[in-house]
Amino acid sequence: KFCFVSPSPRLRRGTGCPAAAPTMAAAGKPTMTLAVVGPQGSGKTTAVAKICEQLGAFEPEEHAQVQNLASELGRPLSQHGWMLDRLLVERERGTTVVSSIQGFTSEAFSYAALDTPGSEKLATNLLCAASLADVAVLVVSAAQGEWEATVSTGRAKDLALDCFTMGIKNVVVWVTKMDDVTVQYESSRFEDIKKVMTTVLKDVGYKQKDVPFVPIAGLSGDNLTSKSPEMSWYTAHTALEALDAIGPINRPAEKPLRLPVLEVHDVPETGTVVVGRVETGSIRPGIKVIFSPSGLVAEVKSIQKDGANVSEGKGGEIVGVALGGVEVSEIQRGMVLSGSNDPAADAETFLAQVVVLDHPGEIRAGYCPAIAVHTAQVPCEFEELIAKIDRKTGKEAETNPLGAKTGEVITVKMRPRALVCLETFSAYPPLGRFAIRDHGRTIGVGVIKEVSKRPVPKPRRENQYFDES
Repeated sequence: KFCFVSPSPRLRRGTGCPAAAPTMAAAGKPTMTLAVVGPQGSGKTTAVAKICEQLGAFEPEEHAQVQNLASELGRPLSQHGWMLDRLLVERERGTTVVSSIQGFTSEAFSYAALDTPGSEKLATNLLCAASLADVAVLVVSAAQGEWEATVSTGRAKDLALDCFTMGIKNVVVWVTKMDDVTVQYESSRFEDIKKVMTTVLKDVGYKQKDVPFVPIAGLSGDNLTSKSPEMSWYTAHTALEALDAIGPINRPAEKPLRLPVLEVHDVPETGTVVVGRVETGSIRPGIKVIFSPSGLVAEVKSIQKDGANVSEGKGGEIVGVALGGVEVSEIQRGMVLSGSNDPAADAETFLAQVVVLDHPGEIRAGYCPAIAVHTAQVPCEFEELIAKIDRKTGKEAETNPLGAKTGEVITVKMRPRALVCLETFSAYPPLGRFAIRDHGRTIGVGVIKEVSKRPVPKPRRENQYFDES
């Protein structure tokens, strides 16, 4: 048996491998995955940890050990946050470095919250986590100076754009630190932030009506799971109620298995374990699966969700999959796991429709930025600019253009410069949309229309689970 709380190797004290709380094993509740994003220092980890503490989502023995450790080291305010920030460097700096995952349940849903890094330098970690999420929880600080910096640096817009680019359709905004001495629960501060953020969300493409904005205080837990007497002027949903109100997520119709790998671990007494979200199809113990890129074939030994063994991983669920027949060194983030009877394949080239969002010059054939697609990030060349598209009519306005500037839409033939598994957006949306990254910023977004695939390779070495037939 293996336990899983975070998708990255963590600093673990006391109980070894942490398990989710028993409350997470709520059978029959629909699953919803949250990407909790916000600028560094906005208090997102504190807020997520507090809501988990209020709902009893932490394993009691380990939580008690972490609380004692935080007290001994003179960091009592970290007694809950360190359940998410487990790396030594995270605890020393007081900031999230790698994305971690923690489950909790409401009366209606089983949630998996991905707490993401806020630093711009760690954007790849954020994008990988965002690619797994159904809902974005965008966290901004109300504290004097912190909110102004979030706006002036453009960080709020960048984070909203990253979430939109990775296909997250639903967003909730938590306005944190309402208890700060510079705010003192003032409704006017909340309303000012709500007005600005509403415009930001519309600017990046969100068309969700009535985006929920919730004023909260992460340290004290105000408005997370129950109404705060300090903010009697706020009469709408609590943070938890706002999530529940989004309702069940519509999953794609039944399709073949596709599971992009987020992390891979070597777990004692278990072996190779991959972690990722089941985007389509389902996965069960005993079946054979194939990895793209590589063509390696393995057998599923067991599956865990929320720290417990399950008989099946379904669409939308983040699971840990124990495998036989492959080594940890052979698997890496960005690979896609599929059924051996209908395997995914690497892309040779693909045709995409690209929107240039923010490029300082002009994109021409030969330009080779990186693309972030599902959990992968690879260099990709703009091999041929085929046509410019009129944004109003959707029809071709110019064929074989020499270049494309900010605000323009183009159809382009692209060639990955590293092996990567892609699908058309119409068939597998999570594997068919991508962000274009250059110098640490998202400069464009695209959807894949056609894919020219490489033949599925046979394993590089003899594999006991590979069936020649």
